Amino acid sequence: MVTKKDIAKYLGISRTSVSLVLNNTPGNTISTETKNKIRQAAKYLGYRNTEVSAKICYVLYERPINDPRYMVDVAVMEEAASLAGYGLLFMNVNRSSESMAKLQRSIDELEIQGYIISGDVDDRISSMFRSSSTPYIFYGLNLPEQAPFINYFTFDYAQIACSAANYLFSLGHRHIALFLGSLDYPIHQLMLEGFSRAYDDHKQALDKSLIQISNEENGYELCRRAEVLRLEYTAVVCGNTVIQFGALQYLQSKGISVPDSISLIGLDQSEFVKFSVPQLTTYHFTEEGKKRIVPMLHELIVNGIQSSPVSMITKEFKLFEGGTVALPST
Repeated sequence: MVTKKDIAKYLGISRTSVSLVLNNTPGNTISTETKNKIRQAAKYLGYRNTEVSAKICYVLYERPINDPRYMVDVAVMEEAASLAGYGLLFMNVNRSSESMAKLQRSIDELEIQGYIISGDVDDRISSMFRSSSTPYIFYGLNLPEQAPFINYFTFDYAQIACSAANYLFSLGHRHIALFLGSLDYPIHQLMLEGFSRAYDDHKQALDKSLIQISNEENGYELCRRAEVLRLEYTAVVCGNTVIQFGALQYLQSKGISVPDSISLIGLDQSEFVKFSVPQLTTYHFTEEGKKRIVPMLHELIVNGIQSSPVSMITKEFKLFEGGTVALPST
């Protein structure tokens, strides 16, 4: 049987793009030319949409539909859903009244068995699902104060940041910077906590000026700012690959060699990782760990709403070596 993965391999494009087109996902930004190629290849290879009627839905909330970090997760979820006997739908939702009403209609129609909700989750969307009878799980935990009241699946962000910094320390780096997005996000607060712990582990004094924040998660500007401030560092832990890729672009534009002069390590996985030159070195949570959310949701679908919310924190992450980390220059 021909699969979406086979079509992606045949065309040399991402499995996510194939899924978005063949699932008729609304609002996707894939070009008409690419859509036509995918549909033609599906027809030529004999693809048949045999997905079962049972559906779960991945909701991306208040994030651009083409955000490379979340698109990797969509592909992982689709594979896990298929193994569990579900088809995966995708909805891109924002805070507008129209968009929220569309999501509420979807919940009320009861045609989708369960929801995975990710993105910049807030009280409004949390309340919507808490008051419904539809199984749901929030992916990541942007609302830690609501942890006792909602179903969630999240990651050990403090430990992954600590491990990334420890890896740099093990190579001999001593002046390690941290580039993060807004500290309004609990995820980033946890990364800062783990990063600081690594300095403590190695009995190194942390110069707080090496912690640089960008609400826009703009690594290019963070690197430029570090240069203006004349910060001295030999390596950077980047909160995500968007920041890491931007930092790489700035350093390369200035003729600064990565990793010979400055090492960069990111804390997630996206298409930037392998498309970058050199490829980005990252610590990232494993696909196997992420897939555990689907059996967790399946249990809620089968057994119904639990009297107490369910939760899971996965600690499964690994290193992708890439080419942006090296020993510090002497």
